[in-house]
Amino acid sequence: MTFDAGHIFFRSGDPGDHAYLLHDGRVEMVAGPPESPTRVALFETGDVFGEMALIEERPRARTARAVTAGRATPMTRDEFEHLLTHDPAHTRHYLRSLFERLRSLTARLAGDIELAPGSGSPPHAPAGELITAVPAELPPGPGRLTGWTVVVSPLTRKAAETLPDDGLRVTRFPLRIGRASAANEPEAFDLNDLWLLDQRPYNVSRNHCEVHVDHHGAVVRDRGSHLGCVVNDEPIGGRTGTGHARLHLGDNVLVVGSRMSPYQFRVTVGHA
Repeated sequence: MTFDAGHIFFRSGDPGDHAYLLHDGRVEMVAGPPESPTRVALFETGDVFGEMALIEERPRARTARAVTAGRATPMTRDEFEHLLTHDPAHTRHYLRSLFERLRSLTARLAGDIELAPGSGSPPHAPAGELITAVPAELPPGPGRLTGWTVVVSPLTRKAAETLPDDGLRVTRFPLRIGRASAANEPEAFDLNDLWLLDQRPYNVSRNHCEVHVDHHGAVVRDRGSHLGCVVNDEPIGGRTGTGHARLHLGDNVLVVGSRMSPYQFRVTVGHA
């Protein structure tokens, strides 16, 4: 389907009967009264929105509105279930979004962190200009949480393989970090923004961790990795009982994997 700026895909309270894969354009999710809505998510090319309609029949909780003109593919629950068995490749984008939503909900139920403004669902993206829109919460504005700045810089040679020399300024949250699939591995339902090229024995899991921002500042959250991370000398994830670590203002050290992992980064947090 094609749509114009201002097009309403669904309103709060409407039946949840379609999910949408966005090919071109930008779509925002808004909440609150119609006379003063607040943007809570921003979606761009490659994103899926409204995906919970594929697995449940609840009314919509928010309104989806086009920011620009564009193109999208709608999919009903019946179409999704049919394609799962007859043409599963066409469901991959929707499944990635659903899987990442499940990870976020699992973290929320476990009480790991406050899922405040700024979580979501990114498309695959090359290193350099990563950062994506997300299907949970974003504050008003073009998709960036105001009040904080986060810059990720390499501390080791392996870390430098996927980042600019002067570091990456994160403009959308969360920044999801994971391992790129090896040539002999099947494609997984990964939603990462920063892809690390690891080799056996792996330090990095396919869905490893994320750098997230909420009203209190920045946080690193484990996404179900095998070895976890070390944040300012504090281990999280893996076999530890802690799923997240807060970052302080200024420079922080993030080691993706074990303490001896070659994937080490400086994460600099500041006030915007």
